[in-house]
Amino acid sequence: MTLFASIPIIAAALALQSCGGVGGPQTDTGGLPSVTQQFLALLGVDQKSATYIGADACAGCHGGKNPDDPIYAHWKDTVHAEKGVTCERCHGPGSAHQAAPSKENILTFPKSHSPVVCAQCHGPTHDQYNFSQHSKLIVDPVEEAILNPNQYGRNSRCISCHSGLFATEIVAKGVDVAAMTDDEIKHIAEATLTTVPHSASCVTCHNPHKKTGNLTDSGKEVMLRNKTFNSDTTDVGPGTTAQQFTNFDHGCAKCHNGRGTNPADARLQASTARPSMHDSNQYNMLMGFGGVEGTGPVQRNTAHANAPGQCSKCHMPDSRHTFTVSFDKGCAPCHSAADAAARTGQVKSEVLGLLTSLRGRMEAWAAANLGDADFWDYTSVIQGEGKTPPNQANVPIEIKRARHNYYFIIRSGDYGVHNAPYAKHLVTVANTNLDALNAPRPAAPNMSAEQQLRVIEEHRKRANQAEMNLPEDN
Repeated sequence: MTLFASIPIIAAALALQSCGGVGGPQTDTGGLPSVTQQFLALLGVDQKSATYIGADACAGCHGGKNPDDPIYAHWKDTVHAEKGVTCERCHGPGSAHQAAPSKENILTFPKSHSPVVCAQCHGPTHDQYNFSQHSKLIVDPVEEAILNPNQYGRNSRCISCHSGLFATEIVAKGVDVAAMTDDEIKHIAEATLTTVPHSASCVTCHNPHKKTGNLTDSGKEVMLRNKTFNSDTTDVGPGTTAQQFTNFDHGCAKCHNGRGTNPADARLQASTARPSMHDSNQYNMLMGFGGVEGTGPVQRNTAHANAPGQCSKCHMPDSRHTFTVSFDKGCAPCHSAADAAARTGQVKSEVLGLLTSLRGRMEAWAAANLGDADFWDYTSVIQGEGKTPPNQANVPIEIKRARHNYYFIIRSGDYGVHNAPYAKHLVTVANTNLDALNAPRPAAPNMSAEQQLRVIEEHRKRANQAEMNLPEDN
């Protein structure tokens, strides 16, 4: 049995526990659902001895204090209010805060963003989330926002996707990052590393205070901050800025996009230090845009791009919060599990073979014309091998087009599964450019698909490591 096939069994067992999920009830909450030890640990000293005062007591300050966003009024219209999940259920007992309002005696940002808060009632979902990569943290981009906020926190906005806190408190609220001080950026970065160490927590995707009208693919209102389906790629198209692509109205693609990757020749000639797409261009591949496409007809996307829910259709069947596709339900009803597994294996094997051959041609050309098989690559990756890159003026545009397409496919990480026709088209265009250079076609290496994947993934890893040493606009 696979790990993900066992998750429904885990969830069923956890559902037998109290609403509190892992940890169970710990103290009398004045009639509210039970809390957990993990939640109590978030509370400050003064709040731990406070008592519950009821949601209506919060309305005086939080009902109309901000006329543009009256939190209490919005909350009253939610399923949380309907089920009796009041302000204090998430923010802790409020008597001390009512007597002397302070951020020190109520659970607020950043601790209120912890998944532990939601786990009190959504225990099984929280346990699935803990299996996911969203619960993990890629530390380097957040640390860089502390060490050098002017480069990484302000210009590149790495932290916009690598910190759920930054995404909800800054990006989603439309705060002008350029107007933030270094200390403000550092504060959120430090809280991400220490208090809520996740790439994305529950509130990164859900707004616990109000109905949003952004429904799931099954039409359910779960207070999603962004759409689950958006076919308008304008805000993440070639050449778009960080301000645009980090604010894209899509629950997944606001982070899983190629950050404005631009295949135009002028950009390929000017941007030679690293691939112009980040290791996150899954939405670009799904929808079929951002590669060097040549002059012929393009099959831009498949039925995957137009499935209800797009990403969530396959990655979140039955609201599964591991975010990882399993063939049992993620591909139904379009494919049986056996059919989906067979198609996936076939497509990945074919595309990996095409990529291996493409890279072999670029290496053969570089060895013959520049004296080193690595010299087709971007300068940062070559430097990562301890070598001095060639003058990029000596690398023809045909190689630059081919390497853009090579990286576009490997940095999506699905190797054709999201959009096989587009991935194959990009390889064809890359080879057409190499034909113009009379690049040789070396014999295919005697490697299995698994061996080819290991080699390409290692190359992808080296590109990621090299990228961390460069500012955004290289």
